[in-house]
Amino acid sequence: MFKIALCQSKVVDNKGENLKNAYKLISEAASNGADMVALCEMFNCPYSGKYFSSYGEKEASSQTIEMLKTAATEFGIYLIGGSIPEILDNKIYNTSFVVNAKGEVPRND
Repeated sequence: MFKIALCQSKVVDNKGENLKNAYKLISEAASNGADMVALCEMFNCPYSGKYFSSYGEKEASSQTIEMLKTAATEFGIYLIGGSIPEILDNKIYNTSFVVNAKGEVPRND
């Protein structure tokens, strides 16, 4: 059997707190037998356009993606990182990153 956990969280105006809360939800889901955990949309910031540029991250230096990679590896699960504001070519995107159990973000380039 393959178990999927869907995690909804209340976010606050503090990225660090949001990431700690997401990690806690991931840990709880994994301890309850989840093989895959999906986080909610914009789980690292309030869902408002006024926050997206200040909370936005580039994939190569993303605090949020590093947390997802660490959690996926630690718990041996797949993670769907809901979505986060991603900055690419000076534009902001609503991007969902998927991380495998080895802590990798597979690409289809």
